Amino acid sequence: MTIVRPALVAALYAFAWTPALAATNTMNHITNALSPHAMTINLGAQNHSRQDGQAFLNDTAGGLKVKLQVKNEPAGASEPSHIHQGTCAKLNPAPWKPLSNVVNGVSVTTIPGLTIAALKKAHYAINVHKSAAELSHYVSCGDL
Repeated sequence: MTIVRPALVAALYAFAWTPALAATNTMNHITNALSPHAMTINLGAQNHSRQDGQAFLNDTAGGLKVKLQVKNEPAGASEPSHIHQGTCAKLNPAPWKPLSNVVNGVSVTTIPGLTIAALKKAHYAINVHKSAAELSHYVSCGDL
């Protein structure tokens, strides 16, 4: 007669199932992160703005769809956003592609003729500015 101890059963159950679940979660994360037609980047707050967030980029039939979600935007603000050549650390101040202003923490823009593959061929960053009158004051940035 074999005696099965509850602690041993629990350990074997955890060992058998945890790797499978971890692999599933890891694969989903990797699939999303490495998709050739979609990417997500973090936007980091700049100049003590506390305005961080994310940018979601997706290739669509109409072009590249860029959705920005920015936290801690001041009430009533309309903040210009752009794709710039370079990186957040060394940004070309001239906008390369305009994006819709961030209003109530959100901006959605579709850029015809642009793809994620084209963006990956060079260094670009998404930048959010304090206002149209203060374009040189950056509040958030993320490298593509």
